[in-house]
Amino acid sequence: MDALWKRTIKLGMTLGLSLGAVVSTVGCNEVGGDESTTESSALAVENGISMLNGVTTINGMSTTNGVNTGNGISTANGISTANGISTTNGLMTTAMGRRTVQYIASCALGPGQTLSKNDQYGNPHNYPGSIGLATNWLNNGITADDEANVSACLMARINSAGMHVPLWMDGTQGSVGWGYDPTYPNQEGSYFGNVMRTDTDGTVHAFYCNGRDYLKGIVPGRLGADDTSSMYKNPFGLNAYCDGNCKSPHSSTKPDGTTVTDGYGSCNNISNPITVFRKSSYNPVFDDNYIYKLVNSSSHLALDVYGWGTAENTNVDQYNSLPQANQHFRIIQVTTSQWKIIDMNSGKAITNRNGNSANVQTNTYVNQATDNWAIDDHNGHFILKNKSTGGYLHSPGSGVGSLVNVTTSYNGTPDTDWDLIVVDSL
Repeated sequence: MDALWKRTIKLGMTLGLSLGAVVSTVGCNEVGGDESTTESSALAVENGISMLNGVTTINGMSTTNGVNTGNGISTANGISTANGISTTNGLMTTAMGRRTVQYIASCALGPGQTLSKNDQYGNPHNYPGSIGLATNWLNNGITADDEANVSACLMARINSAGMHVPLWMDGTQGSVGWGYDPTYPNQEGSYFGNVMRTDTDGTVHAFYCNGRDYLKGIVPGRLGADDTSSMYKNPFGLNAYCDGNCKSPHSSTKPDGTTVTDGYGSCNNISNPITVFRKSSYNPVFDDNYIYKLVNSSSHLALDVYGWGTAENTNVDQYNSLPQANQHFRIIQVTTSQWKIIDMNSGKAITNRNGNSANVQTNTYVNQATDNWAIDDHNGHFILKNKSTGGYLHSPGSGVGSLVNVTTSYNGTPDTDWDLIVVDSL
């Protein structure tokens, strides 16, 4: 039998591949939604771990330390115990850290297992298992192989744009398995290493290599996008492919009878990499509980509410990126393909009420077309188009403090491309 038949799991929402749904139980401010399973080969999941939610420098993991360092987490003890994941320090004490715990539980634990932890205030949080790469970790310590398997799963699901998109994962792990799904035709890349601890060279071995299709159907925050914040590295060289570098390739049969390499037995002498495939197209799903920064791809300046203004008709400028509330926004869907962008300082929305070449401003949101934006990906970035004027959010140049406007003269240049970066969570 060419493929191992495994569960297909959808996390966060049901996207049409499931036959049934089990509503997951979550604590305050975590992602809720449907979790469902069907019988299929390999594994379909959603990504959405932000690069800033506990597995990078903001909560203790960088290239010089791991999740198992200073984050209140230990692989030597069961994560259900106080010595496995602390309730008084580390990941469980911040909203972003709890997001990481949610994904750790999802990768490590299997269906029917739930990690129940309190935060530092005694509030309960429940995280259901899904993939089952280290099921013993609920109550006991885990092996180095388990650490590597969970690490590959976490790396495979990171998205620095904090956006949920569907992924197809292949690997030697029994709970992942092999298989090709034509719904996910683009081989993005393979992920391998250990993000739990530093290696003997004093760095975290968090690695990837490029899939043959990493430049097709580019997803912001994923491989192929213009993202310099990635914590993982390609050990074979810049843009080096997995093909020809990874060992023991596995082939699956496509519906047309041809074969395709869908994964590998090892990469860089590390066993059990997870190989990810993407869809050709997708609908971006932004997380209401994430807090985003918008940075222009041309000017590299951040969207900024001028002078911390809270009044109606306050102008919006571009400014050096700073960790402050007038540069932080929530992106909240109001209807199909339309979002409102809410300033965290004033609570007001970014609007385009003065015409198709006017400066954008902040105003009280009243759910009219001038207050809503379509958000689509473009070459690994995003474009934001006002639903009333059809104007694209536009950087006026490289000047710090220049007022941001919209333009209808869209030609795909970087001055209308924006990167969305998660900076915090509610």
